[in-house]
Amino acid sequence: MITIENLSFTYPKADRPALQNMSIRFETGLVNVLIGLNGAGKTTLFDIISGLYKPQHGHITNLPHIQDMLYQIQGTFLSALVKGKEYIRLIYNISGKKFINDENYIIEQMNLKSDREKELLKDLWNKKIGQMSVGERRWLYVITLTQLKRSLYIFDEPTSGVDPSSRIKIYKRIEELSQMEGNVIILSTHHLHDLKFITCKINVLHKGSILFEGDYQSFISLYGSENPDIAFDNCINNLNQEVITEAQVYA
Repeated sequence: MITIENLSFTYPKADRPALQNMSIRFETGLVNVLIGLNGAGKTTLFDIISGLYKPQHGHITNLPHIQDMLYQIQGTFLSALVKGKEYIRLIYNISGKKFINDENYIIEQMNLKSDREKELLKDLWNKKIGQMSVGERRWLYVITLTQLKRSLYIFDEPTSGVDPSSRIKIYKRIEELSQMEGNVIILSTHHLHDLKFITCKINVLHKGSILFEGDYQSFISLYGSENPDIAFDNCINNLNQEVITEAQVYA
């Protein structure tokens, strides 16, 4: 478990803190999901955890060494001329895994189970990054990055621009990572309906503070709607409530 206590951070010349006395626990054995409006502080938190920024107040415990982290940012800086197989070779070289220039071998190594994913990887094998759709690139990046063995994985909106079928497969792959002993998985998303299908803990970040932490069913029950988008809207608009902790949710 990674524990963050009373974390605060303000950007230079900013009118208000990006994070304000924020406390949160990221657990093993499930997917820790961070949701919030654009600008709520999600990426700022990820940047602090990964060491890009230093917190101005508060502290983080049980954080692994930076070399034992994987941080998938929303944009990946690769030449548009790089082919899918060349990107996979790069990640395999980083991970120390053996790369063979054969898509069928890589399909087996990646444990791709559905025919659609197998065909998609074959389609992207010789396709240049610049010729791929946003969703195709995102799928290729995430599925390949999960081949790296790390203690902490951070995925910043890993399903942005991805079709519904591929989103579910990405979430399931990330969920599999969370079941490996000692792994901590953190991701941010705006696709709340998909969270129903994975074992996760939802953390609502709003104006730099945590409003809610708990499982999916507790989230929709507490905020009065089977539609998680409406539940989220109810949560962030109830601005006078006290911060709801996981202990209160399960009481």
